[in-house]
Amino acid sequence: MVNSSPPEDPIMCSSKNRNCTIKNSNGAFPDRSVCLAADVAYPTTEEELISVVATATKAKRKMKVATRFSHSIPKLVCPDGDEGLLISTKLLNQASKAGLALPNVPYWWGLTVGGMLGTGAHGSTLFGDGSAVQDYVIQIRIVTPAGPEEGYGKVRTIASGDPDLKAARVSLGVLGVISQWALS
Repeated sequence: MVNSSPPEDPIMCSSKNRNCTIKNSNGAFPDRSVCLAADVAYPTTEEELISVVATATKAKRKMKVATRFSHSIPKLVCPDGDEGLLISTKLLNQASKAGLALPNVPYWWGLTVGGMLGTGAHGSTLFGDGSAVQDYVIQIRIVTPAGPEEGYGKVRTIASGDPDLKAARVSLGVLGVISQWALS
């Protein structure tokens, strides 16, 4: 009999959500580096996510987003030293709660749609519209840092027809936190 279980949570903290490290789903990054962060936030709604981004922006803190199935490289997940903030999407998975899924995705079951969009992950098929998930995106909402006049955090909605949609579809995490998306 073969058993399988999901990987451990990639974010570990020495005290409640403070003094944290993040690793990838294999337990270590290819270069064996250790990724440190001062703390981690677990928003449960887009409003909480905006608040987390705004608070960190106001404090001039570096931020990176992590999924519960971290499968990335240090450059994309490390928030720039032990003063940075990790924002976990672990509690934001509304698509899974609704029983939604994609018909054809990369061959690794731990990917999230936000993670696939953020990194440009794709499968290897030409079936239907293909397996590049970003090609299905017709609208995306991204929470970004902002100035004090906008409360240090804002939501930007980018839809079909907007020339920025191509960049937002594979943002590598540098444009903000993907909070919502619509696929066709």
